[in-house]
Amino acid sequence: MRFDHLAYKEPDELVFGFAKYPLRYGLGLTIGDGKVVPEIKYLLKPGLERNPETFIEEYKKTTISIMERAANLGFYDVQLETEFVEPMTVSPKLGASVIEVQKTIMDDYHKKFGIRTALRATIADVRRFGEGLRTGNHFELMMQSFEEAAHAEADLLSIESRGGQEVFSHSIIRNDLLGILFSLGVLAARDVRFLWREIVKLSGNAIPAGDTACALANSAMVLADGLVARKIPHVLAAVIRAMSAVRTLACYEEGAKGPGKDCAYENVIVKAITGYPMSMEGKTSAFAHSSLVGNISAAVCDLWSNETIVVDDTFGGRTSAIIFEMLGYDASLMNTSIRSGKEKILRDMLVESDKYRDPQALILAPDSAFAIARAIISEKSDYCRCLAAALESVKIIEDNADRLALSDTEKKQLHSIKSFLENAPDEDRLIEESIKRYKDKVRDFKPLNYEL
Repeated sequence: MRFDHLAYKEPDELVFGFAKYPLRYGLGLTIGDGKVVPEIKYLLKPGLERNPETFIEEYKKTTISIMERAANLGFYDVQLETEFVEPMTVSPKLGASVIEVQKTIMDDYHKKFGIRTALRATIADVRRFGEGLRTGNHFELMMQSFEEAAHAEADLLSIESRGGQEVFSHSIIRNDLLGILFSLGVLAARDVRFLWREIVKLSGNAIPAGDTACALANSAMVLADGLVARKIPHVLAAVIRAMSAVRTLACYEEGAKGPGKDCAYENVIVKAITGYPMSMEGKTSAFAHSSLVGNISAAVCDLWSNETIVVDDTFGGRTSAIIFEMLGYDASLMNTSIRSGKEKILRDMLVESDKYRDPQALILAPDSAFAIARAIISEKSDYCRCLAAALESVKIIEDNADRLALSDTEKKQLHSIKSFLENAPDEDRLIEESIKRYKDKVRDFKPLNYEL
């Protein structure tokens, strides 16, 4: 399937808590039907996986801490996300055991307190570029982990896939625009399509939920850093975010149904195209990384999440329970605005508080995302879509350059990006040039991983 039209008629229709195609799953949980649900994600301290019994017990305690906090505070909607660490993925039975324990606890709290809840399992992309992205032991274990998680009654299946990362990582630190375009417009999109065809086949009763450009666009966002400590140009990170929507959209064209995964900040663009519910993260991601998009990313969310927080004990209890409480109150505010008919006022405040802080935030504003989404669906191939998204994002930044107060360095970089994009080679020539350029320069780049 190829999306060839937008799910919405105008940007103003995009608002938190509402999706064109709501979902119902798990233990009575509904998403996108007029409310925002907190989604809490967590990670155990490294080393605990060495003892499977202790490992599973810690996940049990973590789950109880969240569900107990939900019951105590009267937050009756909550989604949990268990991000598999590599040892869980390469030992599929271990990952499945964690899911089974969590679901048992969640079912108990659903019966006792009426908490509507569900569990997302995000399988780690443990593939080795040198071994092969489509074959090999690690690929097989990853696929088995998806299957086992579904069998253990995970409600949603997700992944942060890494296709194209080897060329992207080489290129981003060198300001190599050809490599960035090649990795996002060709490699990443091809890998997402292949991978999600396989995931959908194995999903069983679980919903194949969505992917994220974390290894690509989020890497650029973190490298861009803040207003003082800039490691790469912020205009470049913003354009990369727009481009990344194409590879993330590909998973939905291959059968994913949402809700999209939170660390895909590009989800606002994807929602405009698909109408599917989306999870987003923002200010509460500060435990994992800083960003310039703490509020604006909530503008169209259906699930409001945090970036991974390491589970530890503090004065306020387990960090997993503490961050859930913060998410719960944020969701409560958004839901109160919905009930009072003031949701668009709150949405606009969230947008305006960040929109002109940085070009990365500007790209995520509903009107910007809508324009980028329209540019994407105007093209057919992933490569042409990627170019269209990039050019539209450049135009949006140019049109708002004064309000963004771009430095001369940023303006110069934006001009360079625009010039490159306007003269970019066609896909066949790009592939030919890129294979010659990166086959020897990037050790892990194997064209056969992408059927090139």
